[in-house]
Amino acid sequence: MLDFFSKLFGSKSERDVKGIYPIVDKVKAEFAKLGELSNDELRSKTIQFKQTIAEGLTGIDEQIAAIKDQTENNPELDVNEKVELYTQLDKLIKDRDKELEVILADILPQAFAVVKETAARFTANKTIAVTATQFDRDLAAKKANVLIKGDKAI
Repeated sequence: MLDFFSKLFGSKSERDVKGIYPIVDKVKAEFAKLGELSNDELRSKTIQFKQTIAEGLTGIDEQIAAIKDQTENNPELDVNEKVELYTQLDKLIKDRDKELEVILADILPQAFAVVKETAARFTANKTIAVTATQFDRDLAAKKANVLIKGDKAI
């Protein structure tokens, strides 16, 4: 009887894999676009992801900051008012987490494609040169595998 249902509906793992296929197809489509980018352009995708996340959360982050400011800088607030503000704050933080999940799900295929392209480039090349940033300079001071030559990080 169990075999009948398994054949009819498929196993849990088969259903999970079928659910992932649309994301895999999007990753493959994004990956195909990245091959033509320079190393610096590929690297800038990470900055774009961070900006997308920050822009998506700006409104709710401002609301959270305003409530935190109101509770911290008004010691004369009534206890009931503080409780209400902290309740609002908790709700906003949960809403922020939900919004972050939506944003991350939206950029997921692009982010996976960037990781895949970066891994492919490291597989094909022993080193990759990019324009050095302050982060690269700080990392080079701590790690032997990051080199700075002129304005390039290798």
